Amino acid sequence: MYEYHDKNERLRAAELTLEEETDKIEEAQVEETESWIEEEERKEREAEMAIEAKKTEDAWMLSQLKKEHGDDFGEDVDINF
Repeated sequence: MYEYHDKNERLRAAELTLEEETDKIEEAQVEETESWIEEEERKEREAEMAIEAKKTEDAWMLSQLKKEHGDDFGEDVDINF
């Protein structure tokens, strides 16, 4: 009887150890995925900020040129080459 319970306890311990190792692997994968997502989101934010900065710079430059050359500056330019 004792050997049966001992064998059962060992099997349970082995299963528990395996489950813990599996959980650790899954947690590491989740952390890696979350880190990747955060990095991609950071890159997207930086790209959006760069686009906004460029738009702001372009608008400022156009306003300066219109001040210098008149309000109709650039309206006769064809950008479809």
